[in-house]
Amino acid sequence: MTSTTRQPLTNRKPNKRIEHITIIDAPIDTVWRELFDVNDWSWNKWTKLEAGTPATGLKGTLRACYEGNNKDWQTFAFEFAEVDPEYNILAWKGAVGPFGGCLSRDYHTMKLEKVEPNTTRLIHTDVFGGILPILRLGNPYTKLDRNYWLMNEALKEHIENKQYTNTR
Repeated sequence: MTSTTRQPLTNRKPNKRIEHITIIDAPIDTVWRELFDVNDWSWNKWTKLEAGTPATGLKGTLRACYEGNNKDWQTFAFEFAEVDPEYNILAWKGAVGPFGGCLSRDYHTMKLEKVEPNTTRLIHTDVFGGILPILRLGNPYTKLDRNYWLMNEALKEHIENKQYTNTR
């Protein structure tokens, strides 16, 4: 279940790298199905991926709502960088500017690891590069840090509540 207290920021330089790890009380296959189904991220108030069925190289539109209030959505082009059901990795990347994103680029990964038969570790990472992140410009990095943690907690709550409802 989602905690009502705010996790302290653990990423001292969110303009360079953000990482949050969450333990979800569900089998890895269950968590992967929910994560992979990007067209039904109803649990996610902060990020929507519009691209169809995830596949490495597939391009799409990322919609971001920094406040999670379903207002002021911003859109960005992205590409799935790695989609690997065997290793439970869903990664996408985006870039702004010439030469592979000299102004700004990021590589966003959501990776699952089996902890126990019915427990999964979600490792949610975003690595930034380019001139704008170095100058702490271009993205609200502190909000992204918060939102990625909130995304993890929302996915955890969604899956654990769904499992609880299905076992009743």
